Amino acid sequence: MNDTRAALLPHKEALARDANTLLADVQALLRDVADEAGVETAQARAQLSARLHALQGRLAEQRQAARMRVSQWADTTDRYVHAHPWESMGSVAAVAAVAGALVALAVTRR
Repeated sequence: MNDTRAALLPHKEALARDANTLLADVQALLRDVADEAGVETAQARAQLSARLHALQGRLAEQRQAARMRVSQWADTTDRYVHAHPWESMGSVAAVAAVAGALVALAVTRR
């Protein structure tokens, strides 16, 4: 029994050395990957930050343009209502009647 253990001892030690070497290589590889990923991550963050700032700028421009359009529509509507009050009230009444009819149909179908 001791002869078998003695015969396997060099193989066991060689296997332990190989495993330790493999573990050290894997750890070094992980460090290299982490360092490389850190550089790439930093570059990706910088690119994303630049894109985010550009997007925020475009969004601010779009908001301003939308405000201008809504303001123009509101002014145009206000002028029309003041110029044609009875037609406006008739239009509102017609829209309200249609909306009421649609609601009534929806309620009766349930």
